[in-house]
Amino acid sequence: MSTTQDYFFTIQLFNKDIEELNLWMTHLENLTTEINQLAVIEKQLLKNIDINYNLLAFRRKNTLFMASIFRQEQRLLKEKEYGHETYNLKWNREHDLHRSLFTQHLKAFRALQSTVYKKLSLLERR
Repeated sequence: MSTTQDYFFTIQLFNKDIEELNLWMTHLENLTTEINQLAVIEKQLLKNIDINYNLLAFRRKNTLFMASIFRQEQRLLKEKEYGHETYNLKWNREHDLHRSLFTQHLKAFRALQSTVYKKLSLLERR
Protein backbone atom coordinates (compact mmCIF):
# COMPACT_ATOMS: atom_id res chain seq x y z
CA MET A 1 0.00 0.00 0.00
CA SER A 2 1.27 3.43 -0.78
CA THR A 3 1.89 6.16 1.76
CA THR A 4 -0.93 8.22 0.26
CA GLN A 5 -3.38 5.36 0.75
CA ASP A 6 -2.17 4.81 4.31
CA TYR A 7 -2.69 8.50 5.04
CA PHE A 8 -6.17 8.46 3.48
CA PHE A 9 -7.27 5.39 5.48
CA THR A 10 -5.76 6.80 8.67
CA ILE A 11 -7.69 10.05 8.29
CA GLN A 12 -10.90 8.15 7.55
CA LEU A 13 -10.50 5.90 10.59
CA PHE A 14 -9.73 8.82 12.90
CA ASN A 15 -12.78 10.65 11.52
CA LYS A 16 -14.96 7.60 12.16
CA ASP A 17 -13.82 7.39 15.78
CA ILE A 18 -14.22 11.14 16.31
CA GLU A 19 -17.78 11.04 14.96
CA GLU A 20 -18.61 8.14 17.25
CA LEU A 21 -17.15 10.00 20.25
CA ASN A 22 -19.27 13.05 19.35
CA LEU A 23 -22.36 10.83 19.25
CA TRP A 24 -21.50 9.47 22.69
CA MET A 25 -20.99 12.97 24.10
CA THR A 26 -24.40 14.02 22.80
CA HIS A 27 -25.91 10.96 24.41
CA LEU A 28 -24.15 11.71 27.70
CA GLU A 29 -25.46 15.29 27.62
CA ASN A 30 -28.96 13.87 27.19
CA LEU A 31 -28.35 11.57 30.15
CA THR A 32 -27.46 14.60 32.27
CA THR A 33 -30.78 16.20 31.34
CA GLU A 34 -32.64 13.01 32.17
CA ILE A 35 -30.81 12.65 35.50
CA ASN A 36 -31.86 16.21 36.38
CA GLN A 37 -35.47 15.37 35.53
CA LEU A 38 -35.34 12.20 37.63
CA ALA A 39 -33.91 14.24 40.51
CA VAL A 40 -36.95 16.53 40.38
CA ILE A 41 -39.25 13.49 40.44
CA GLU A 42 -37.34 12.12 43.41
CA LYS A 43 -37.46 15.42 45.28
CA GLN A 44 -41.16 16.11 44.70
CA LEU A 45 -42.67 12.64 44.79
CA LEU A 46 -40.40 9.91 46.07
CA LYS A 47 -38.45 11.74 48.77
CA ASN A 48 -36.02 8.83 49.04
CA ILE A 49 -32.54 9.78 50.24
CA ASP A 50 -30.92 6.67 48.72
CA ILE A 51 -32.26 7.44 45.27
CA ASN A 52 -31.26 11.08 45.67
CA TYR A 53 -27.71 10.05 46.57
CA ASN A 54 -27.54 7.58 43.66
CA LEU A 55 -28.75 10.22 41.20
CA LEU A 56 -26.17 12.74 42.43
CA ALA A 57 -23.41 10.14 42.30
CA PHE A 58 -24.38 9.08 38.80
CA ARG A 59 -24.55 12.69 37.61
CA ARG A 60 -20.97 13.15 38.83
CA LYS A 61 -19.89 9.89 37.19
CA ASN A 62 -21.57 11.00 33.96
CA THR A 63 -19.74 14.35 34.04
CA LEU A 64 -16.39 12.65 34.61
CA PHE A 65 -17.06 10.18 31.82
CA MET A 66 -17.97 13.04 29.47
CA ALA A 67 -14.65 14.66 30.31
CA SER A 68 -12.84 11.41 29.55
CA ILE A 69 -14.57 11.12 26.17
CA PHE A 70 -13.75 14.76 25.41
CA ARG A 71 -10.06 14.20 26.22
CA GLN A 72 -10.02 11.17 23.92
CA GLU A 73 -11.60 13.23 21.15
CA GLN A 74 -8.91 15.90 21.59
CA ARG A 75 -6.18 13.26 21.42
CA LEU A 76 -7.62 11.87 18.20
CA LEU A 77 -7.98 15.32 16.65
CA LYS A 78 -4.40 16.16 17.58
CA GLU A 79 -3.07 12.88 16.22
CA LYS A 80 -5.09 13.27 13.03
CA GLU A 81 -3.82 16.80 12.49
CA TYR A 82 -0.20 16.60 13.62
CA GLY A 83 0.64 12.92 14.14
CA HIS A 84 2.95 10.88 12.01
CA GLU A 85 1.51 7.55 13.05
CA THR A 86 -0.99 5.55 11.02
CA TYR A 87 -4.19 4.30 12.61
CA ASN A 88 -3.12 1.02 14.11
CA LEU A 89 -4.23 -1.69 16.48
CA LYS A 90 -3.33 0.45 19.51
CA TRP A 91 -5.82 3.16 18.48
CA ASN A 92 -8.45 0.55 17.66
CA ARG A 93 -8.11 -1.20 21.04
CA GLU A 94 -8.27 2.11 22.86
CA HIS A 95 -11.46 3.04 21.03
CA ASP A 96 -12.96 -0.39 21.74
CA LEU A 97 -12.19 0.12 25.43
CA HIS A 98 -14.02 3.46 25.40
CA ARG A 99 -16.94 1.82 23.59
CA SER A 100 -17.11 -0.88 26.25
CA LEU A 101 -17.00 1.71 29.05
CA PHE A 102 -19.76 3.69 27.33
CA THR A 103 -21.95 0.59 27.08
CA GLN A 104 -21.40 -0.22 30.77
CA HIS A 105 -22.22 3.37 31.68
CA LEU A 106 -25.52 3.18 29.78
CA LYS A 107 -26.41 -0.11 31.48
CA ALA A 108 -25.74 1.45 34.88
CA PHE A 109 -27.98 4.39 34.01
CA ARG A 110 -30.79 2.12 32.82
CA ALA A 111 -30.60 0.21 36.11
CA LEU A 112 -30.83 3.46 38.09
CA GLN A 113 -33.66 4.70 35.88
CA SER A 114 -35.51 1.43 36.39
CA THR A 115 -35.15 1.78 40.17
CA VAL A 116 -36.66 5.26 40.09
CA TYR A 117 -39.56 4.13 37.91
CA LYS A 118 -40.24 1.10 40.12
CA LYS A 119 -40.40 3.33 43.21
CA LEU A 120 -42.62 5.74 41.31
CA SER A 121 -45.00 2.95 40.32
CA LEU A 122 -45.36 1.93 43.97
CA LEU A 123 -46.73 5.33 44.97
CA GLU A 124 -50.38 5.29 45.90
CA ARG A 125 -52.82 7.72 44.37
CA ARG A 126 -54.75 9.97 46.70
